[in-house]
Amino acid sequence: YFNYLAYSILAILILGVCAVMLVYNNIDLKRRNLSSPLKSRSMNFQMILGNLSFAVITWLITITASFFMYGKYMFTLNGLLFLLNSFIFTLTALSLSFLLANVIRSRNAMSAAANVVALGSCFISGVFVPQELLGKQVLNLASFTPTFWYIKANNQIANIADFNLQNLMPVINCMLIVLGFAVALLSIALVIIKQKRVSA
Repeated sequence: YFNYLAYSILAILILGVCAVMLVYNNIDLKRRNLSSPLKSRSMNFQMILGNLSFAVITWLITITASFFMYGKYMFTLNGLLFLLNSFIFTLTALSLSFLLANVIRSRNAMSAAANVVALGSCFISGVFVPQELLGKQVLNLASFTPTFWYIKANNQIANIADFNLQNLMPVINCMLIVLGFAVALLSIALVIIKQKRVSA
């Protein structure tokens, strides 16, 4: 369930965030906002906070089904690690969506990006086809996507029976890599926003 969740979260966040940001990035509205007394840092913070709220609500809705499907298992350490991993991936998906939203300029491009990015990364990362069945070259390419590390962490969590530091370290490392993707993608998005503001 949590492997397939990667596609749902990616698709929902890309479409949702891009739809809002397309309106927000409208040139007339953008110039009006830039001429307001509100500081650009404050506007960016409010936009990020709004998108973060949307991401958290999306995550809460998508994980709700797991409690009905797996019941008490979700309150075990394995279940809690699955939840933590999916939340970290949601933050990364939000950063990716925010970046795409500042590059995309039309609704057609938005739909294309959602399909290409969400489906493409999920196909090569092990969401639809288990990672052990994928070729080495495909996995090497997939390792440049956060989805690959999210799925890898899920596979490791599912196989943990004894919770000690040695068994948890590979999972923690994968989660940290996914968080690193989130920070990097958000940083790129903020640089693009700053450049657009200067050129406007």
